Amino acid sequence: MPQTIKATATIELPSNFKVVDTSQLGNGDSLLGKTWNIADLRAWTGNKSKAWIEDNILYNPKYSREIQKMYDDKLIIHSGRKGSPWKFKAYEMAKFIDRHWSEFNW
Repeated sequence: MPQTIKATATIELPSNFKVVDTSQLGNGDSLLGKTWNIADLRAWTGNKSKAWIEDNILYNPKYSREIQKMYDDKLIIHSGRKGSPWKFKAYEMAKFIDRHWSEFNW
């Protein structure tokens, strides 16, 4: 006859570790390591115009400190050249949009 043993263990994780539900990790469509251009950002915001993104997000005084920090950290790059002068770290920009989603003038 098989025996069953029930055990309880306490495991201490380092402060920089988090336990997450694997269903929240997605199916490999991670934004980590990806770069967006303005067209990608437009798609992420429901095809809002470039002017809307600039007015409501990038040049909005309400977010100027946060956006400037993203510039300083090279998470946003604006070359000023023609074509597609904007580059964004996709993961960080998506986090910013999610954080301020309810504040935007949709």
